[in-house]
Amino acid sequence: MPKKTSKRGTKSQKNKRKAVAPDHSAKASPAQLPSDPRFVRDLLTRGEAAELTKDGKLPLSATHVIQNKNPDGSVQVKRARFKLF
Repeated sequence: MPKKTSKRGTKSQKNKRKAVAPDHSAKASPAQLPSDPRFVRDLLTRGEAAELTKDGKLPLSATHVIQNKNPDGSVQVKRARFKLF
């Protein structure tokens, strides 16, 4: 009885898809996106957003640093660390 041969890998290379990197140039990076006002308000309410102390340290209960206070009362925050329970 003749031995069956595998036909795997015999197709031409032109049928395979080429990997193409997605174009992310049109999207803004997460650092450039404004924070959701409700999220920032909730951070302030829970005490998880705070300004740096005079020593330049963040209080232990805070996870976000207040970077800028706007004239309308809103603030810009930046994540500094994760909360350790």
